[in-house]
Amino acid sequence: MKAKRFFALLLALTMLVTMAACGETSAAGDIPNGDFELEHEAGQWNGWTREDAAFNVRGLVDTDKLNGAVMEKSGDLYFAGCVGGNPAMRGTLTSDVFKLGGNGFITFKMGAGKNTEKVYVEFIEANSHQVLAKVVNEDCDGVFITDHLITKIVDLSAHIGKQIYIKVTDNDDGNDFAYVNLDAFQVCTSDEEVEAARAEYARQIETYGEKPFQEDETSTTIQNPGFETGDLTGWVLLEGTALTRANVVPTSQYYWNDRSVYGEGEYYLDGSNNGITAENLTGAIRSSKFTLSGDGYISFMIGAGNGNSYVALCDGETDEELMVVHNDYFSDPALALTLLRTYMDASQYVGKVVYLKVVDANDGGGFAFINVDDFQVSLTAEEVAALEVAQLEKIQAETYTSASYDDLTTLLNYYTTYPYPVPLESLTLTSYVPNQVVDCGTVDVTAYLQEAAATYGDIPVTELTVRKVTVEDREITDGFQAVDMSVPGCYHVTYCADYEGRTVEAVFTVVAMENRNNVANGGFEAGNLAGWTPLTDTWSIVDGQPTGVISAQTYWGENLPYNQAGDYHMDGWSNGIGEAEGWQLRSTNFTLTGSGYISLRMGGNAAALRVFLADGTEVGYYKQTRFADQNFPSLAGGGSWADMGTYVVDLSAYLGQEMYLVLCDEVIDGGWAQAFFDEVVTYYETIPDYENLYDTVVDGATGDAVPGEVQIPWQLAQNLK
Repeated sequence: MKAKRFFALLLALTMLVTMAACGETSAAGDIPNGDFELEHEAGQWNGWTREDAAFNVRGLVDTDKLNGAVMEKSGDLYFAGCVGGNPAMRGTLTSDVFKLGGNGFITFKMGAGKNTEKVYVEFIEANSHQVLAKVVNEDCDGVFITDHLITKIVDLSAHIGKQIYIKVTDNDDGNDFAYVNLDAFQVCTSDEEVEAARAEYARQIETYGEKPFQEDETSTTIQNPGFETGDLTGWVLLEGTALTRANVVPTSQYYWNDRSVYGEGEYYLDGSNNGITAENLTGAIRSSKFTLSGDGYISFMIGAGNGNSYVALCDGETDEELMVVHNDYFSDPALALTLLRTYMDASQYVGKVVYLKVVDANDGGGFAFINVDDFQVSLTAEEVAALEVAQLEKIQAETYTSASYDDLTTLLNYYTTYPYPVPLESLTLTSYVPNQVVDCGTVDVTAYLQEAAATYGDIPVTELTVRKVTVEDREITDGFQAVDMSVPGCYHVTYCADYEGRTVEAVFTVVAMENRNNVANGGFEAGNLAGWTPLTDTWSIVDGQPTGVISAQTYWGENLPYNQAGDYHMDGWSNGIGEAEGWQLRSTNFTLTGSGYISLRMGGNAAALRVFLADGTEVGYYKQTRFADQNFPSLAGGGSWADMGTYVVDLSAYLGQEMYLVLCDEVIDGGWAQAFFDEVVTYYETIPDYENLYDTVVDGATGDAVPGEVQIPWQLAQNLK
């Protein structure tokens, strides 16, 4: 008897050791922390053991959506694999051992894990380590069902009473939903619970899965032309995973922190979804087929699409691409993701069954995706004319603009210069009053109106008037033929053209100067380039004003500082000229007096200053030397990007001479080929103490980091000429 008791105790001890190897034993039917709701310490799971790189506990999140997918979580928390590690990371997550009770059925929720050979959930007997069941996420197609937590049901009724554990494996080192989302592991206690889970699964598949598609080729319109259903209803997936339900997003959603897409309605199709969709993914979708009618015009909005992304009109029978439209007006950063209305004259295909195809075939390079919205088909010429005016007037009336890039001015330029298929029936200023620089005194601002002209369609409009003059906080509403500009400053003149109840306005600036020993508007505090002349033909001009002056103090989500002196600076991102191109901007002439020293702020990898005598003789060439693309986003760590430093220039050899400056964005090899300028000062009574002067800025930062202050020392610029 003693021997039997000994062997019984030994067997029990052996079982306990075996169970302990897989974790603590739990009460029957209780899956340890199966819903992930228990408190956990940093880096530690409660009730689960993590091995290798995947399944970091930081993946326990409470968000209602993940990558655009609605997450039907149970309780507050669920595990999001893309948050708990890079999708390419691999590893396992193993539960503590528990005794299977109830009716032997286990339910849980699973999302992502598209590669069913490499991502799976196993239910394993603790004693023998035999796999009792293996579950994969066959429902994840990467297009319709993606991160969604889909209910899974496991029948382990033949193993009731056994000690088991759960092991989740992620061996996928790719990037196509190469992770797993998990929630709500629980043992069922009744058949009713199992049936409820089956009903929930059926509902989820119906809700999130691909919908049955029907189309009427005799229709002259397409289904869901502006994605206003909030999904891809009415569109057919042709190939790839770049364009999915998750890419239908609100038009109110900003990109790059404060950039609007200026779309139509409440939704549009965003090929990147603010960076959530990988740029190397490709794909194509098509609209429902329709018979092209009206005068054969088609209009839609397009954004991004740099490279081989486009919209095509296709033959409904042969699938031949009849017409193709790329985003020829793509411009980074001025019109990077912004939706631009474009028009297609498909009149030769009137009466033909066709469809529209959106294609992302770009698997490399920047902006390798496409944004689209508001497809309007079978338009007449009259409808196009009305749409042209409505779109232009909508942007003219727009009040929101990004402070970082002043994108609205560039967008206005697009709509005022677009080659419309039907002549634009709108009141338009065809020439504008340029900015002026005058000596302080009395000025007749109405005399400048002779340089402006307006039309309504083909009809010349001759009635142009001044409405007001503003200077700082003061507004002048009469006496425009003798405006008192005896006080130096920037006087902004609002003028307008009127025609049959319609009005169009524009503004020019008069810079009144007390003397000419400083350049006009050297700090760009006019809010525009008054006093400066672009020497580059490709400079963007909106309503007669060259663009490029913005008010943003910082840029990007990291709030990197520009080191702007006042309210405005000259920003190389905002003049409509691409990064690979160069540009030049000339100041007014000034007479060098005082100490003969000048200064300016320069930033960016391509910034340079050239100094000329009034006769065009170049006497100085100076470059920005602080740029350093390192330790992003920390200036304190030695990085420097668009932040400007103050450079002092010794021109004392030319005292008493008339001169001018040219601010340059030079064509260079490599990144950050942009230039930023501010606070051009050409008069110092005495030599500035540049060795002891500095500008103080708040450093950039990510996440919850609290940025500190950084000092940017002034420096004496070296003449490289």
